Order: sequence, then C-alpha cells, then structure tokens
Amino acid sequence: MKSSHLGSILTLAIALAVPTAAAAGQAADIQPDGNASPPAAQDTLGGCPAEVVAFHQCALERAKTFEPPRTADGRPALQGYWNNRLAQAFSVEGVSGSEPLVDDDVMPWTISPAMIVDPPDGKIPYQPWATAIGRLGVNYEQYIDPRTACGPGGVPRLALQDVNQILQPWGDGTIVWLFEDHHVNRVITMGDSPAIGENIKLWNGHSRGHWEGNTLVIDVTNLNGYTWFDDSGNFYTDAAHLVERLTLVDANTIHYEVTVEDPNVFTRPWKLVWALVRETEPGFELLEEACWEGERDLPRIREAGYKYYFGESWKER
Repeated sequence: MKSSHLGSILTLAIALAVPTAAAAGQAADIQPDGNASPPAAQDTLGGCPAEVVAFHQCALERAKTFEPPRTADGRPALQGYWNNRLAQAFSVEGVSGSEPLVDDDVMPWTISPAMIVDPPDGKIPYQPWATAIGRLGVNYEQYIDPRTACGPGGVPRLALQDVNQILQPWGDGTIVWLFEDHHVNRVITMGDSPAIGENIKLWNGHSRGHWEGNTLVIDVTNLNGYTWFDDSGNFYTDAAHLVERLTLVDANTIHYEVTVEDPNVFTRPWKLVWALVRETEPGFELLEEACWEGERDLPRIREAGYKYYFGESWKER
C-alpha cells in the first residue's frame, strides 16, 4: 500500500465507526421521552439472525405481521436515532481476505460477508468495462475517496454512517434524514411531488417518498455520480436510479433495502440490505462532524498524484 494512501484511509477510519453484528442488541422499549431502555447484547436483530441474507429473508416475513408504532397522523413511526448493523465500509461485496489492506498494520480491513442479497453470489453485476474501475481498480488506485475529500457520502452510503436521525414532521409532507457525516441532510418529499428536470444533478440526488403499507419507499433520481458505495471505489454514474425501502421489523429495528439500477454500468438491477438499530442511550443527540477543520491528509495525497473524483473514470467511456 502506498504510504500516501494511508492518510486517506486513516481519515476515513476516524470518520466512520463500523459496528459488527456482534454489537447488535435485541429490541428495547421506547420510553415516553423518545429514548429507549438499553438492549441486551445477542446475536439476533429484531428477532432475526445477524447474517445479511438470513436477516433479509426473516425480516421480510416478520414485517408481514408486525404492527409498528405510529405517529400522530397514523404513519409507521421511524423517528429516532439509528446505527447500522450487518454493514461495513470496506466493500459492499464483502472482504474475503485477499484484499491488500486486510494485513495492514494501521487500519486492517475486517473479513466480512457481502451486503448484496441479489444476485445470490454477492457480486455487483458490472458490465465488463466497469469491473476494472470498481473493486479496488482504477477509482481506488487513482482517485481520492469522495468522503475522504469531505464530500457527502451519497446514497446509499450515507445510511452506513453512525449515527443518523429520522424525523417525521406533522402532516406527512416530508421526512427528514439527518447525518453527522459532513453536515449532510436529506429532505424526502412525500406523496405525488413532481420530478425535477433530468439535467439537474445532485450529490445525494432527488428523493421522493411514498408509503407501501408499513414500508417507506424512497425513489432517488438526479444523482451526479460523484460518490462511491464503499472504500473500494465501487460506483454508479449519473444515470443511476435507486429505490430504498425502510420497514420496521420491531419497534427498534429497521430492515433497510436498496435496489440499484444503472444501465450505463450494470447488466441488471441489484440489491443491498442491512439493518438499522435504534440508538438507546438516554439523551443522545447528533454531534457536529467538521471534516475540513484541521484536515492535513489531503495535500499529501494530492502531492502523491491522487485526483479528486468527479466521475472521470466513467465519463471517459
């Protein structure tokens, strides 16, 4: 590993704490003040196995019969602070052990399973030309991770950041999703909100939501393609279309699913899954994560020849 790239990885390590499935807890009781009593540690999430594919299958079944808590206007209450589980930042395809940073002395990657449930092999269905750009390819070797450069994590990577907060203002007109990650927020317009012009491109896209039963469905378009899925440089372009589905499995566990389509890069749609588990610390609140203040790594990384990422690796195709 190039020493200059080490600074990038260290910055990301500080910015992103990655919990493991072992840290997951069972459902906790919501208290009148909106907090929850501390959960007991165990190897299940919302009554489902703490393994991605098994959790996905089990959670979908449990959601069919679970009656979620509701807001004053009758919608499933997703409000609260949430931590990710069954997720890691290194690669959405999992870490097998052959990756160069598994044996790193400073910040070793952790061997972990894929977060992809479809296709069943857990691999991103890249078109042949794109495979060499993602998966520790051109993006990883030549460009600075957009998050390391203090850019927004993008969708769905933002939802990997601990801790995030969901707010449901009265009236069901919008849902607000807040992140410590670089001061980012997402305002999800609900109902039949109009699309924006197709030439308008945004870091986190344009999010429009609706309810399908007890599931919040978020349709994300107008992405600029300047963000990655993970540390490995896996990517999409500005033609991407994402559909997120958030479903309560119990009062303190959300099944998070995102379907990814991009005809420029992938041979078919594919799907990622992980869990969001309620933060239970009494009085918890989001803190400010100020990325640029005190930043010292980026000049060194740039001097070593790494470039800021604005999609050149796929725009050139």
